[in-house]
Formats: sequence, structure tokens, C-alpha cells
Amino acid sequence: MQLTIVLPFDHAAEETPIWAMEEACINFRRDHDRATRCTMAFAALELQTYLHRTVPGLVIDFASECPAAGEVIDLSATDPASTAESFTLRSDGRKITIASDGRIGVLYGAYELLRLQGWRWYSPEREGEVPPPPREAIIHPTEVITVAPSMTLGRGFDFEGLSKDSADLYIWMARNRLNLGGYRPATGALCGKLGIHMKNGGHIFEDILRPDRVLPSGKALWEEHQEWYGLPADGVRKKETALRIQFCVSQPDLMTFLAEELLQHVMSDWYESDRIDVWGFDTWGASCTCESCRKLGNSSDQNLLFFSALRAYLNEARADGRLDHDIRMVMACYEGTVTLTGPEHPCPQNLVAAGDCGTYYPINRCYAHPFADTKCSENHRYHDALKSWQRNAADFPIVVGEYYNVSKFEDLPLLFTRRICEDLPAYYAAGVRGMTYMHLPMLNWGMRALTQVLYAQFCWDIDSDSDTTIREYFAGYYGPYADAMRAVYERIEAAWRHIAQWRAWAGWSVLSALQQWDGAKPQQPLQLCDHFGSMMEVIACGQHATQLLHDALDDVNTVRVQAQEDDAHIQPVSTIDVARNPIEAHEKAQLNVYEHRISEDRRLLRYGAHAMQAMTAMVVYYDALYRDDTELAEETWEEIEELADTLDSYFIPLTYFTTKAGFYSRDALTRTQLRDVIRRCRKQRYARERLASGV
Repeated sequence: MQLTIVLPFDHAAEETPIWAMEEACINFRRDHDRATRCTMAFAALELQTYLHRTVPGLVIDFASECPAAGEVIDLSATDPASTAESFTLRSDGRKITIASDGRIGVLYGAYELLRLQGWRWYSPEREGEVPPPPREAIIHPTEVITVAPSMTLGRGFDFEGLSKDSADLYIWMARNRLNLGGYRPATGALCGKLGIHMKNGGHIFEDILRPDRVLPSGKALWEEHQEWYGLPADGVRKKETALRIQFCVSQPDLMTFLAEELLQHVMSDWYESDRIDVWGFDTWGASCTCESCRKLGNSSDQNLLFFSALRAYLNEARADGRLDHDIRMVMACYEGTVTLTGPEHPCPQNLVAAGDCGTYYPINRCYAHPFADTKCSENHRYHDALKSWQRNAADFPIVVGEYYNVSKFEDLPLLFTRRICEDLPAYYAAGVRGMTYMHLPMLNWGMRALTQVLYAQFCWDIDSDSDTTIREYFAGYYGPYADAMRAVYERIEAAWRHIAQWRAWAGWSVLSALQQWDGAKPQQPLQLCDHFGSMMEVIACGQHATQLLHDALDDVNTVRVQAQEDDAHIQPVSTIDVARNPIEAHEKAQLNVYEHRISEDRRLLRYGAHAMQAMTAMVVYYDALYRDDTELAEETWEEIEELADTLDSYFIPLTYFTTKAGFYSRDALTRTQLRDVIRRCRKQRYARERLASGV
């Protein structure tokens, strides 16, 4: 059997594998012809690799023109400069045509053809790849398929830490049609080839405007320009609280200073980035209260006018050559920067003309209820704030930034299956055309792979059939253990239904309240959010969640043992070919792929069960001390010490530095964020014991 993949370039027969890997030599902003050839050649290589595995014995060649005989896949991009991601897939029975205006549309069309064969990529690791059963011929589309993305303003992730970098991850993103990530030097060229828009920046002004920063004059910034810092409500600026108030946007010389700083970054360490997150101080404080700022409108009005000043400066720099490429700025619509609620006045038109946008971050939203649920106090507040942006700044595009792996519950075995399937269509219906989320786990996804799969699918096609996607996931990822693992997932999702109430950044979350406790006998009940009616309800919720997680862990252990036994019955390997180097060892490694996936679930679930049990025990201990229930307090403290010892005995995956290269691995107890709370309680207990003994 013969298949020819046709590319519209001379010498494609010989050069396609070379073109596919030459991204490091290409300027993707300027050399559109070469960029198109590289991406289309990579699409051809992906088709060759996976179709050969789909139809064993199929001979696949490359050519510049259609041959007279054999099956053909014809790749066509009409405009080398186009950024189009839409594509058309059609067949006349012999020739399959993948056509798009742009190179990325062709790449996505190639992956659509592979999906039609049954290929799925559920995680970046090779164990996350799910192949179809081998067949005798490739499947042709039976009708014309024309596809365009739903979320056109970006579909991806907020990356923290320079060391968060993975070529495998970016390839996984392209295969799942995600296109937004953080720029990393080692993989920047790869992202260019894959059509992934790279961004940088964030909360940049804490460093730029640090009060002790020395200026060329030799003076510290605070000494020379106190007036640049926001005026507090009491009318007195103080150095120690200078970064707790958003800076004064009514200072023309400050606007010029910040614009010059931004331009310097854009033309140096952020040069390769397509988007720059330009976010204010992450202080949860307030805006400047000086008379000039108050006249500008609310905090979002002030920030938009600041943005407009930056845009005017960048436009001028672009015109006179100081800036040599276009850049999109992204504002944070977020309560930490006092910009959650929309502006009172229309958006400045130079922002609209430049394609600048905002990312709306509902950081403390509730995951027990749909985002648009008016009966949920938190979600209702966020939903109204999002509508205020769309009402008052309708021509300022809004991307939504979700929090499926925010730092308060990072590395927990969380599932947002129902939330994603309900909320992303609701966001889209509200006019949202872009999605991102904090912070993508880079490895050891475990059951969290389903979150990434659903997120990617709904970002691409908001009308996706969730039942089909979920059913395919379990059948492909777990094979004969699909039903048992689906029941495990349902328990896990039910256990973490109130994850925001337990671990949100807000002061009303259980974890936040515990972290503010000194460990002594409480003088008042633990602070509760309005989702819990009483302390007994909190404890019952935690105990029920803990039981669900331990039951899920028991079930996973049972399924894992069954997978091991099933694997043992397979015909044993007759020969052992010892690898000669680490790379070869990786390639030769033989895995029971189902056991591998289930074991990864088990490791993450073990940590999750311990973390939930520890949080619940801390609440019980707090309440017992408050109510003078000494017997329960002592019994619970024994449980806490045993759990702390267990959690302290193993590590969990990597944590990344946010401002420099590097990462480290924390023990599980530290990662629960309860180590300091337990330490304070232990100190208070020792103090009480010494006092009781008269020491």
C-alpha cells in the first residue's frame, strides 16, 4: 500500500524531514514563507509517523506534486502570512485535502485527520498517548469538514517560573489545538513552529517600583518620587506600605518612566513574546485616592487610562523604530489589582485598535456551583463583575483566567469535569472568546489529565459533546478498567466539590483561617463562609470528603493489583535486550500502560486523601479547644501528629521559582500548607504543659 503526502514546495520528497526540524533557524515574525514550509513539513512528518503506526505496512512518501497512483494527502496553505487556525478536510475517495489560509490551520487539520483515525493524546508523556487498533487502510472523511476555533483570543495556560519548560508539553498542546503559553528560551522556536502564542510579564511593577530601587541620581526611588506612589485614604504615604496601594496614574513623568521600562523589557528579555501581561500590584489593597485619580473614574478606569498611555508610547516607539514588532498588552481584570469591576467610562480607542485585551480572573470563585449561579454569593458577585466589563467596555475583549491549579490547591488530585462542561459554554455565551488558567501542572497529571482534555476540547469547540469526550477518555486511557476508574473519578470530584471553601485565597476559606491561627486556645469560632451553616457542617463536609478519597484510594489499589495480575498472564518476554545508554533505555522501557496510569493516580490520590484528612482534623482540633472538649482535642491531636509524620515522610512533585530559573521538591506536609499551623499548635501545647507543671 502506498500513500503520498504532497507539500507545495520543490524538493519535498527529499527535504521534508529537514524542513520540519529547522525552526531554530527561522524568524517566525518575518520569514513567513520559510515558517509555512517548516510547519507544514512538521504536519507531514506527524501524519507519516502516526498513519504508519495506524496501518502497518503502509509505505508513506513525500512529494511536491500528486502522483498518478496510490492514496494522497494534499496539504495546502494559501497565505504564508496568515495566522488562520481554521481548516477544511475533505476527500474524493483517493485524495484527502487538508486546506487552510495559514500554516497552523494545516497543522490542526493534520491532527484532525489523525483524530479521525482514533488517535488521542491525553498527557504529554508517551504513556498519555492512546493509539487506535491497527487497521488495513486509513479512514477518509465521508463529508467535508470545516472547522474553526471557538476561543479565538487564545486557548492556553498561565505559566509561572522560568523553569516551567517542556517540549513534550508544547507538542501536546498543539495536538490538542491549544495555542497560548509562557515564553521559554529553550522552546521558543518550537512554539513558533506550532503556532503557540507566547506571553510574558505579569505583576511587573512591584519590582520596577520597589521603593529602595536606586536611580541614576544615586537616590532611592522613594526618596526622589514619593508622589508616584498611591495616596492612601488617610492621606499619608508611607514607605513600608507603598506597594499596597496602586501607583498614581495621574503623574505624567511616572507614566513615561513606566512606559520606558516596559519598552526596555519588550526589546530585551521579552523580545520573543507576542503578548505582555501588564498587571498592577498584587496587593488586594486600593487605588490612589488623590483628587486627580478620583476624577478619572473607578480603579478600572484609572488602569485603562494608564494602559492607553502605555499604548500611545508603544505606538510612537513602533513608528520611530525603537520598537521593531507589534505587541499585544493584556490587563488583569482582578480584585488583587482592584480592577475586578468594569469601568464607568468607555474603553480608550487606541487599546481597541491595537487589539489589547483584559484577562478576567475570578480567583475565589466557588466550584460547588456553576459560575452563572445567582444563588451562590461568590459566583454571583463574579458573574456580575464580568457583565459590568462587557456592559461598560463592550469593545475591550475579555479572556477568562480560571484557577484549576491555583497555588492554594496546587498538586491536589482535583477534578473539574462538571464545572468545565457547564462553565466554559456559559463563558462563551456571555461573550468570552479566550481562556487561560493558573497554573498548568507540568508533570504527574494523574487523573488531572481529564481536566486538561476537557479544557482543550471545549476551548476549541464550545459545542462539544461532553459525554462522548468523557466516554472516549475512560475507554482509551483505562481500557478494561474504564468503568471502575470512572467510579473512582466520580468519588474524587464529589470529595472536592467545596475545594474553594476549604482552600481559596480568600480570608474566609478554612485553610486561610487556620493559617491565621496562633495555635492557642481560640477565643472565637473558626471563621466560616456563607456556604457552611455551622462548624458541625464544616467538619461533616471534611469527614465525608476524606472518606470518599480513602474509598477511592482503596478502589484504585484494587484496580492496580488487577492490572498487575492481568499483565502477568501475558506471554513473557523471550529475550532481554539491555540498553547501552539512558536514551536507549528510555526507548526500550516496557510498561504495562494501564498499571502505569493507575499507579500515577494512586500516588496523587494518596497525597490528596492525607491532605483532606489533615485539614479536617485541624478544624476538629480547633473547635474542640474552643469548646473546652479536652478529650476530643487530645484524641484529635494524636491523629494530627500521626498524619504530620506520614506527610513528612514523602515528597510530591516539583515547585517552581517564579522570578528565576530553578525548582525544588517539597515534602507533602509542607505542600499541604499546614506545617506552620501544626508547628504553632505544638509550641502552644508545650507552653501549656510547662505552665501546668509549674516549670
